[in-house]
Amino acid sequence: MGIVSVLLAAAATAGSYRTAELGRTPFEMEPVPEYVFPARTFPVADCGAVADGRTKSTAAIQTAIDRCAAAGGGRVTVPKGVYFSAPIRLRSNVELHLDEGATLEFTDDPKDCLPPVMSSWEGLECLNYSPMVYAFGCTNVALT
Repeated sequence: MGIVSVLLAAAATAGSYRTAELGRTPFEMEPVPEYVFPARTFPVADCGAVADGRTKSTAAIQTAIDRCAAAGGGRVTVPKGVYFSAPIRLRSNVELHLDEGATLEFTDDPKDCLPPVMSSWEGLECLNYSPMVYAFGCTNVALT
């Protein structure tokens, strides 16, 4: 799984928006709002995640995400190491950040990807197995 790098700023205590710096574009366009995540950090290790590549850390990672969302948003951090997990669900206003050297390895057991979630298959909305990182109906999420 690749990690999407997103330019973020986390200097505010509450989430806000600013105009993203896009540089020069070859055409006219409206300003693009960029979400600024609240300056709160929720380490997955504080919730019991184990970086041994074998112990399933799904509950610990999800707890950190849920605590972050309940606090109004911020950054969930995954420190260096290998974390084994079943699918996780992002929440609004949450940035999931993997430190350098951190790896999320996901299960290959289809039973871990249930219950089914809303998804799309070839353009049709349907219930399907959960993807490894799921954020249906969320706003202001990032994987960094």
